[in-house]
Amino acid sequence: MDTTTNRAASNLSNNQLHRHDGSNVNDTLPTVLCVEDDADQRMLLRAVLEHFGFHVMVAKSGLDALAIAQWFHFEAALLDYELPDMTGAQLAHELRAVEPNAAIILLSGYPHLRAGELIYVDAHIVKGSPISELLDTIHSLTGSPQWAQSLRYGASVSQAPPGEASVVKRDVPLPREINLTSFL
Repeated sequence: MDTTTNRAASNLSNNQLHRHDGSNVNDTLPTVLCVEDDADQRMLLRAVLEHFGFHVMVAKSGLDALAIAQWFHFEAALLDYELPDMTGAQLAHELRAVEPNAAIILLSGYPHLRAGELIYVDAHIVKGSPISELLDTIHSLTGSPQWAQSLRYGASVSQAPPGEASVVKRDVPLPREINLTSFL
């Protein structure tokens, strides 16, 4: 489990054990739970999503994602299909029990999945699709246009040390036409 989650959970006293609803984080930003087992892909997805104005929580496995979801509210979940402990489809089913109104997007290298794999998923995006497809899908499923639009152009993301937030600089543009194959 992510050490940030452990720290946050340990700071709550026994009479405060409840899910954090994000109300004191930043009410104007959406929260995306990004679940990816590959560290490089996870870091890059986080950087791209933060660049476009999303608040991002990351997990490297399905079990880590479920532990995070028990404590923190999220509006969208971006799930890798092939995780070490379960499939993204299985994780989607589990996340629906915790956060039934969240938009769940499955990222997969497979262009076609069995219908049964997509029951609890709102969208399936094939790795290799343009980043604009991912951003537009999150936008359309969450219904909040200001979320992904605020940093559309003129910002660049610098890599922060592990466990710290990324820094957004407004000097080098990151185009929306980035292809997901460049980092997935």
